Amino acid sequence: MKGTNAVKNSLLKRSVIAGAAIASSFATFGAVLPANAEMNASAISPIQITVTGSDTTQFVMGAVAGATTTSGVSYRNVDAYIPSVVTIPADDNCSGISFHPTGTTGLTGNDQVAPAGSGAGRTALKNFLAGTTYGATNKGCVDVARSSSYSSGSPAASTGEYYAFALDAVSWATASQFAPATMTQLQLQGIYNCTYTDWSQVGGSAGQIIRYLPPTTSGTENFFKSDVLGSSAFNYGTSQNDPQQPNYCPDIRRTNRNGDPFEENRGNTLPDEDWQKAILPYSAGQWVYQANNAVNPTIDFRRINNGGATVRLGGINASTNDPKLNNANAAAWNRSDAAWQMNDAGLSVVQTGDPGGYVVVEGNAKGSTPSYPGVRFVYNVIDSRSPNYIEARGFVGFDNISAGSKSALCSGTRASIISSYGFAPLPTSGNVANNNDAGSTCRKFLA
Repeated sequence: MKGTNAVKNSLLKRSVIAGAAIASSFATFGAVLPANAEMNASAISPIQITVTGSDTTQFVMGAVAGATTTSGVSYRNVDAYIPSVVTIPADDNCSGISFHPTGTTGLTGNDQVAPAGSGAGRTALKNFLAGTTYGATNKGCVDVARSSSYSSGSPAASTGEYYAFALDAVSWATASQFAPATMTQLQLQGIYNCTYTDWSQVGGSAGQIIRYLPPTTSGTENFFKSDVLGSSAFNYGTSQNDPQQPNYCPDIRRTNRNGDPFEENRGNTLPDEDWQKAILPYSAGQWVYQANNAVNPTIDFRRINNGGATVRLGGINASTNDPKLNNANAAAWNRSDAAWQMNDAGLSVVQTGDPGGYVVVEGNAKGSTPSYPGVRFVYNVIDSRSPNYIEARGFVGFDNISAGSKSALCSGTRASIISSYGFAPLPTSGNVANNNDAGSTCRKFLA
């Protein structure tokens, strides 16, 4: 039996699943508008705080937007790969804008393709502020960029602000019955540089491997390369596309079964013929959220349409000496709550002694020498030059002075939302290099 404090901590971390599924239904269709803001719109012209970018955090930020009401402000969370046009009404700093699905061509002015990916979101924020996208009077059309990675100088040095609000981890994933449960970092590197082309070469049984990656604008792709594979300059090797050759290693594939850009965290878009061959990056937070909502096919993207095994998250053998890091996985089954969660320190509150260890901890994230690869912060990015800067910071950031003001996202108020979408909320401690003087549950980094 869990003690009283353990129960409280567990409930805070694991408000799984029904509420998350309801909130996600709003985020999935592109724009989230809180009910109170809709009422405000009938009386005044509210400031539109528009959020675009990474698909990794689009659902959790949609839920955060849906839970936030501020007089005179509307919050619009635009998904990365929207199925149809999403229109943002005008405010004092933007004369209205319509976001179109990826692949739409011939757009100008107030018609733009929805930014898809961390880099695309940050670029949109930069370009609107520069007045190059839609004119000098429309600098407030994009206010926040969702980002699953940090990039120095982006969107601009000295004015860009990254607010880390949770922990995620990136690992490899596959649905192949031939793949091993865990691999070392060297084995992963060998797969992605064409040294190993068969699962039997990395501890599995005989079966071809085909490498999948999302577009290069994806923060997850860049992080997978730099942190999981070990170098931002990682060499993917020389492909051999002749299946008759013994070193057959097809080109890395970046398109899905429909010919569209391949999205990380979506195994269901893999071609059927590659189901037992594919290896792909996967966010542990997304995997947890999908696994906990496996009954809902609009949320769980781990299975192809005609059935088959689900995409499973692979472990990384990070140590030959430490049994808690050997064969560890970034996702863990919480026996007390009967749900999946990030394998973070909060799991030790309800169950101790798991052989995998608790690897998703802040010490393994940005700016450290991690003992376990792939752990990362996820961020919201704003820019102090923005005409809506104060409102954007009030939504996703904090005033980084002792006991400074904090958004609900950075005060701990949204911890249950964060955990229900698969990520690990941050504690108020963990102040490193003045990134958290305010005692916030976020961390601030300058671009």
